[in-house]
Amino acid sequence: MPDTGLRPDAPLPAIAPAGEVVVIGLGYVGRPLALEAAAAGFLVTGFDLCAAAGRTAEAAWQATGRRGGRLRSTSDPAALPPAATWLVCVPTPLDAAGRPDLSAVAAAFATCRARMPRGALACLVSTCQPGATNGLCRAALEQDGWRVGRDVFLAVSPERENPGDAQGGPRRIARLLGAPDPASLAQARAFWDRVTDTVVPVATPEIAECAKLLENSYRLVNVALMDQLHAAFAALGVPTRDVVAAAATKPFGFAPFWPGLGAGGHCIPVDPAFLQMEARRAGAPSRLLDLALAANEARPGRVAAAIADAFGGSIEGRRILVAGVTYKPDVADLRGAAPVALLHGLRGAGAEALWCDPLIGDPPPDLAEIPRVAHPADAAPDALVLGTPHRAFDLAALARAAPLVFDPFGLLPADAEGRVRAV
Repeated sequence: MPDTGLRPDAPLPAIAPAGEVVVIGLGYVGRPLALEAAAAGFLVTGFDLCAAAGRTAEAAWQATGRRGGRLRSTSDPAALPPAATWLVCVPTPLDAAGRPDLSAVAAAFATCRARMPRGALACLVSTCQPGATNGLCRAALEQDGWRVGRDVFLAVSPERENPGDAQGGPRRIARLLGAPDPASLAQARAFWDRVTDTVVPVATPEIAECAKLLENSYRLVNVALMDQLHAAFAALGVPTRDVVAAAATKPFGFAPFWPGLGAGGHCIPVDPAFLQMEARRAGAPSRLLDLALAANEARPGRVAAAIADAFGGSIEGRRILVAGVTYKPDVADLRGAAPVALLHGLRGAGAEALWCDPLIGDPPPDLAEIPRVAHPADAAPDALVLGTPHRAFDLAALARAAPLVFDPFGLLPADAEGRVRAV
């Protein structure tokens, strides 16, 4: 019998069945990945502690009308099959102190280790700091004598989902793939080649982890730059979006970024902190990243201050409407949404803050105490702020909806009366 590394009295687990996949976490990353794996012919079991997330995934699979694979879900870890491939797609937020919280990843890998058979692959898809795959994840799998690359296999392929992009998704977006050893890389490559068009292998897991953090750190720095230059260009009387469009005609050395209320969502305001944590531990933190993170966090406050300046230094008692509250246009997601931070800042300064958003159903807890209006025309505000430029909004009508209109995006048409103000 080959040396498996197991205790002598432990039963030898069965080899994993090749066609089964478990996806742990059925949110905006795990659900589309589970659907794509099922469409590729795999027998997929989605696992999420929220049963509603599982029902949503199953309904989405049924709506595709596809055949050949299967997608079912469970919220009971004991019901998970001994699958060949385990994909960890759980959230990795920052904790209250601004440090990366990998507790969900640790719990997911504990679930993998408890249920996966010998010969199976566990692949980290969640965004983590460099070293997480070879550290926390590997340690979880190598309990009880198993060894990565021999008894069980490990890889990392950081998510690159772009919510709201109909042209994206797991099939179309190239995937980075790193593994600690050649055997793990080969097994992971065999899976990913079936569910995505382009796999980009890299030499180590740390390269894949750092590349994902670099992607969003690059975006954060440039978003922060444009938000600050928007104020400078406005002071010069030059339309920011026209400046960016003109610069974007250069065929090299420039990528366009557009002004806004601040980067939100799960990735851009969060991922640089993962990189900074490890860089600081290595004695080489980035001052530029610290400044960009601080500038992004302060952006809603700067907009609130500009509104107060327009009212002579105080917005106490002023009725101010924020039109659009999600973190991204046409996506009903409030994670890290700058308009939500702006609303709380306005309210804290004594304003009568209001909001409207055609994409949001029941008010979330963060907005439960802030009044909502169905339409900007119903509010009769003293001022309106464009919070998120959804396609459902008539931007020209928003520009006429209040005596003062504040535009962090540079999208609203200017008016002769000076009602619309860039901030």
